[in-house]
Amino acid sequence: MRRLYLSVGLIALMAALSALHVWHLNDLTGQLTAQLTQAQALAQQEDWDGAARLTRQAKERWTGCEGYLHVTLRHADIDAILISLDETLAFLEGSEKQPAEYAAANARLLAQLALVVEAEVPTLTNIL
Repeated sequence: MRRLYLSVGLIALMAALSALHVWHLNDLTGQLTAQLTQAQALAQQEDWDGAARLTRQAKERWTGCEGYLHVTLRHADIDAILISLDETLAFLEGSEKQPAEYAAANARLLAQLALVVEAEVPTLTNIL
């Protein structure tokens, strides 16, 4: 009987840790999405330095969590988001400003952040 209780306890612990992970990842990506959306608004107002500053802060936050992210997510997803962050920064910090290309790169980055959370939510589609 103790084995049954231990098994049920371990399953409950794993479910709780999984829920905590999804909650934390959703919080992290939500904050990054808010920063990148604000950076997009600044870029539309042609405040390129402000947009670059916010995007750089988002990148620092993402890289600051890399230890946790590499343990819990696929490395390809983490690297794709990091590459997209670098791409958006390149459009913001370049000498020739390209608002349309920056907007497209930023939209792709926002979609990647949303998809990484969606992939971690335990739905029937993700389990199968």
